[in-house]
Amino acid sequence: MEKKCKNCIYGTIKSEFIEYEDRSIIFLEGEPLKTIYSIQEGYVKVSKFLESGDEFIIGVLGPGDYIALLALLQEKSQYIASASCLSKVKLRMMDKKDVLNAYSSNTAFKENCLKCAVTRSNLFHTQLQLSAEVDVKEKIIMILKNLSYEFGHIENKKYIIKLPFSKTVLANIINIRRETLSRHLSALQKENIIKVEKNTYILNYVI
Repeated sequence: MEKKCKNCIYGTIKSEFIEYEDRSIIFLEGEPLKTIYSIQEGYVKVSKFLESGDEFIIGVLGPGDYIALLALLQEKSQYIASASCLSKVKLRMMDKKDVLNAYSSNTAFKENCLKCAVTRSNLFHTQLQLSAEVDVKEKIIMILKNLSYEFGHIENKKYIIKLPFSKTVLANIINIRRETLSRHLSALQKENIIKVEKNTYILNYVI
């Protein structure tokens, strides 16, 4: 995401900075929505827990992204998902009233919020498509392509995607088991569709 002058973006919003360790919980679904966060360093996963107890990851957020902003703009009074750390994280904490005031009066801040919303919705809509009967290999490719918007780039007509999290997290995003992911990644490599080097994924063609 394009970075702009922090003073221009945040204007008069009062901010505090807080750091979390890896795997720390920032907030849980259902808690009162009082604070909006901007990620300064590190990565955060936003997820919901199904009745079965399984975790469904809605998105993975990184530096420049906002946490809980969409819920606030939708006038929710509670967090609609849980947020936890995938690494050490530094966050800018902002009161929801200040954020709403800035959104309505600060053009630079509003534009930045809207850019984040578009990026966030890409992964969410892809996951909705995956709720249909889609081949597992296709699911993997679709999610990797979507993650490439934040964690990758195109080079020599290939997607190079460097993910800051484990294959277990990737499996949770796709909503399959870790073992299932490994099996299909091996098959995709044999078919020369994907090359995997630890947490770097190379799609051998631009979809």
